[in-house]
Amino acid sequence: MFKRLFLGRGGGRGSGGAGGGGRMGGNRPGSGPGGECICPNCGYTAPHTAGQPCYRIKCPQCGTKMIRK
Repeated sequence: MFKRLFLGRGGGRGSGGAGGGGRMGGNRPGSGPGGECICPNCGYTAPHTAGQPCYRIKCPQCGTKMIRK
């Protein structure tokens, strides 16, 4: 009981939230080096290269900028 009076709010146990994914965490598009780049126009797919955003790659078949899948 003595401890409880001087610890302030919450007893010093952290924020109480479950472990978060943090930046770029989870399974959304763009999370991690794997995955594919896909052309929204013709459907052409290519493996994603780490450090190379899909939107900077042009589709070799139709020239449209690709997106991450």
